[in-house]
Amino acid sequence: MPSSTIQRADLHMHSTASDGRMDPADLARAAADGGLELVSLTDHDTLAGWRAFEEAAREAAIQCVPGVEISARQKGEEVHLVAYAFNPEEEGLQGFLSLQQHRRNERALAFVTTLQQAKVLPATARLVSDNGHTSWARPHIARLLLKHGAVASMDEAFDRYLTPRCATFVEKPLPSGAEAISVIHEAGGIISLAHPGHHVSHQVVMSLIDAGLDGVEVVHPSHDEMLESYYVSLAERNGLLKTGGSDFHARPKHGARQLGERWFTPDASLLHALRTH
Repeated sequence: MPSSTIQRADLHMHSTASDGRMDPADLARAAADGGLELVSLTDHDTLAGWRAFEEAAREAAIQCVPGVEISARQKGEEVHLVAYAFNPEEEGLQGFLSLQQHRRNERALAFVTTLQQAKVLPATARLVSDNGHTSWARPHIARLLLKHGAVASMDEAFDRYLTPRCATFVEKPLPSGAEAISVIHEAGGIISLAHPGHHVSHQVVMSLIDAGLDGVEVVHPSHDEMLESYYVSLAERNGLLKTGGSDFHARPKHGARQLGERWFTPDASLLHALRTH
């Protein structure tokens, strides 16, 4: 449970339990080394790394709350939502995330099959679990392409094969944002719109607010001062909590370069919400 005074918080980071490159326990220790006081592991649609992260955070004497990043679709647009302070053992949440993982992994396998049929990957190409975790996303496909010499870089993999404009792109099956919000509320948590940037339309933001959205991620590496100011104003106009984080993946060109480089100071209303959920 977070204390009432926190200066340096990072509520958005990823481990090898999804598409990050650092083990959950190592991630918590790196957060402590970076001077962070309050953290949350927000892997994509999975809580597989939570217990190891929580234990390491406790040993490193930093505070943490359960977290997860959920991919969803609202009014035809893909959105990402970061949820916090829920009961990780709640049955409805467990079932929802299990289905999300199944959909993610089925999509990843469909990517491999499509790339094999297009003669981009050899028939022998296989996805391998990271550290025992099976939660595959597009970076795993990009690394497979790199491994087999189909591309010279991760950027090339995305540009040629893994974005919606590509013939080999596989659409992601997603729940609605409203459904994700409902699941998190049923599990006793709060939920915030992640890194909206310039990419989420105002219509979709307002639709999510109408569905019960609790907050908006104001601080994020993709947000400059203008966007931060805009989302602070939007949050205050609509009674939303203001969240933030580094989106750390331990990958070049994705989020902060190291933990402790990007942080925010949570206000009293956010800390109260995290303590009381």
